[in-house]
Amino acid sequence: MVKAYITYGQGIGCDKEAALAYRLAGAEVEKLHFSQIGELLKRIKGTQGHILNFSGGFLHGDVLGAGMCAANELMPQRDAMRAFAEEGNVIYGQCNGFQVLVKLGLLPGNEKDLQTVTLTHNIGGMYRVAPILHLPERREGKVHFAFEGITELFYLWCRHGEGKLVFYDPHGSVDLTTVSDTHERVDTRHVLLRYVTPEGKVAVAEDFPHNPNGSALGIAGLVDATGNIFGHMAHTETSIQHWQDVRHGDAMEILRRRGVRAEDRETGLEELLGIPIGLQIFRNIVQHVQRNAGE
Repeated sequence: MVKAYITYGQGIGCDKEAALAYRLAGAEVEKLHFSQIGELLKRIKGTQGHILNFSGGFLHGDVLGAGMCAANELMPQRDAMRAFAEEGNVIYGQCNGFQVLVKLGLLPGNEKDLQTVTLTHNIGGMYRVAPILHLPERREGKVHFAFEGITELFYLWCRHGEGKLVFYDPHGSVDLTTVSDTHERVDTRHVLLRYVTPEGKVAVAEDFPHNPNGSALGIAGLVDATGNIFGHMAHTETSIQHWQDVRHGDAMEILRRRGVRAEDRETGLEELLGIPIGLQIFRNIVQHVQRNAGE
């Protein structure tokens, strides 16, 4: 059975929601204190069937920038984390967890383990909470395994103050013309998700509110070369039940007008809304790890 290790402690705030998501997706769940990650990686080294989840929150109070202190603390484990993923296991980060993976240099990743992008303060300095439209990136006609079977734009809840993705430059500039090599590599190989408008157009930095933070190229999430380390700013763990869907209120009104009794409306919600998008993503991840482990 696939086992999901959910990190908690030191400011992580969404571990309970993530644990529920993995249980609903069919995985066995173990809560893991942030300080025990190194011990875990030694214990399960060379084995398959594992997911290491970095949930959202405010690790170390976001001192020095979101995820920065946590990334420094995890730096001695970086090689072990990469080996863990190369063995067919998954490392998945949401929001603050995504920030940690980026600042560790694991996302988008490169042969020198250099941090080539960062996530910094949203344009305007706002802490933004809103449902945001996303679109999975396609390469050679395929989406990442986490989004298999998802054919339409979908809303995920974003709630962050430091989600703006910018490219690294040794002189401190974010002018994309000065970082063309990194820009092209990330844009063509490592984008997991993009923010989009209701028409399906990529929401660039100026397209507020569809791009909630001002990220370059509308980049909402990244994936490494193995495909097994990935993350994004949105909170998939808060989209695992129908009542969390932004369309829930309208769907309930439709069912009420149809005369469907309150106790029977869950079936109707499945018909109108489908499987909750977050739950579908977690199921895809668990099933991918099962296949890698030969289960």
